[in-house]
Amino acid sequence: MDKQLLEKYFKGQCTTQEVAVVENWLSSADTMLLDEFMMGKWEEANAPVVMKPRVHRFWYGATAAAVIGIIVSIAFFWQHRTGTRPVAVKWDTLHNTSDNIQLFTMEDGSEVWLNTHSSIIYQNRYNKESRELWLHGEAYFKVTKDEERPFLVHTGRLTTTVLGTVFNIATSNMADGSIQISLLEGKVAVSKPDSFNEVLLPGQMLNYADGKQPQLTSFEKSDVLDWKKGKIHFNHTQLADALARLQQRYGCRIILDDPSLGKKKISGEFNRDMSLEKILSTLGYVHDISFVRINDTTYQTHSK
Repeated sequence: MDKQLLEKYFKGQCTTQEVAVVENWLSSADTMLLDEFMMGKWEEANAPVVMKPRVHRFWYGATAAAVIGIIVSIAFFWQHRTGTRPVAVKWDTLHNTSDNIQLFTMEDGSEVWLNTHSSIIYQNRYNKESRELWLHGEAYFKVTKDEERPFLVHTGRLTTTVLGTVFNIATSNMADGSIQISLLEGKVAVSKPDSFNEVLLPGQMLNYADGKQPQLTSFEKSDVLDWKKGKIHFNHTQLADALARLQQRYGCRIILDDPSLGKKKISGEFNRDMSLEKILSTLGYVHDISFVRINDTTYQTHSK
């Protein structure tokens, strides 16, 4: 079995023989490849969020087909897991395209603070059979305890499992694309299939870059939760990571013309309502770098 054949199957392009092969495989116990396939479709659907954050019609139109692909894929996955054939699996998406933090209260009472240009997707049967979310961007969670239905957040290949706790997840704040899961209260388990299962205690952050071993470190609340207070806080932060965070907060793209510039360290705090141009101007003045605006959402650095 491979992803190309799964792609054909979910698009209805398989031959009768290929259909039989795929459906026989779906009835087996091995679902790792299917999990990877679904997550890949989810990432494809959300990729334009960062690159085209303000073109709302484009985002919804361009991702519609991909989202449908996800829904179909997970419908078969759900059928495989439960042994039943559902009529349809419907999904809801919460997408924050504004410049302000948005608070969403889920059906079970759990609260999700969604950072700018971030989104979550979940089944419309949420809280009935399970509590699962797929996150792209950054969010702060305050989870209502339910021992019978653990709360799961999927980010990339990672799954964070909790019963009732408070934590923050960021998927786009680092230049290398790593994911940070920071625990403030309670206890969470972060896992990757056939790789690791780490249990975090309050005050611990798990930092994971694809293909590498996860790193457990301590963290400062002011560094992780600056966005909830309307701030952008840098504490000896590498410039490349600082620019990655600005890309997430402002829904833009910032290109480094010289990768060596990314290793420069910066410290400071900015108000979230400050314009991106003013922040870039300040960073450029301190580090002797110019930022050139290419279009509405793209900037490029130039060494002076």
